[in-house]
Amino acid sequence: MSGRPLEGRVAVVAGASRSIGMGIAVELGAAGAFVYALGRTLEPKPDAPGKSLTETVQQIEALGGRAAAVLCDCTDDQAVAAVMARVEAEQGRLDVLVNSVFSAPEFRGSIGKRFWEVPPSLWRDIVEVGVKSSYVASFHAAPLLIETAKRQAQAPLIVNVSGRAAILYWYNVLYGVGKAATERLTRDCAIDLKDQGVAVASIWPNGHPKDKSHAETPRYNGRAVAALAADANIMARTGGHFWTAQLAQDYRFTDELGRSHEIPPMPEGAQSPG
Repeated sequence: MSGRPLEGRVAVVAGASRSIGMGIAVELGAAGAFVYALGRTLEPKPDAPGKSLTETVQQIEALGGRAAAVLCDCTDDQAVAAVMARVEAEQGRLDVLVNSVFSAPEFRGSIGKRFWEVPPSLWRDIVEVGVKSSYVASFHAAPLLIETAKRQAQAPLIVNVSGRAAILYWYNVLYGVGKAATERLTRDCAIDLKDQGVAVASIWPNGHPKDKSHAETPRYNGRAVAALAADANIMARTGGHFWTAQLAQDYRFTDELGRSHEIPPMPEGAQSPG
């Protein structure tokens, strides 16, 4: 992918203040899309540099892109509805919705624990936050995505950030339940939206490489989403899940450091749609 293939398009990234969501917002902006970066942390914090919407927007602008930081609890139905109404009023279109909301601080303490060792209250933080925010954002974005599809040849796209835990045990039970639900949401929304000309897919970042010093960067994952959004034949991929590294091979991109990354083997019993 070269140049600015998403010039003139509009993207909403939920969970854009840090990590993968931040990297996706940055690369969509670098590819030319106007990005609405959504999250709960607006301003930088001295003890958590690089984890705010303001810093995400600054990165986008440094790369020649345009963006708006939008303070939003993405599990709040009314807040998300207001964001989509703003996008429609200001832009009149929506080409890309990315769902990358995840409650990382709460999750870290549960890694490696058996289900009876994790308090049931963490269900909301680990499972519900990600799945509910993806559903709520997709629900409110769907009418504008469908309307946008009617006016252009390029299919609009919803991308959900998921992973291998959707189909095998990874980290703990709650993490797997959340990822499995995200995959089902991806597949079934794709069925509902197919005849409307809107694509839905999920990406699988490899957060557990063999070589820890050669980990995927957030922007590498962002380049995968930008490449999908620029694919004129994206409807052929709708409903599928894709390793970021597989997309890098398919679309011929590297991370921002010029590095390639290995494609992890598909877990036993998994089916690759790509």
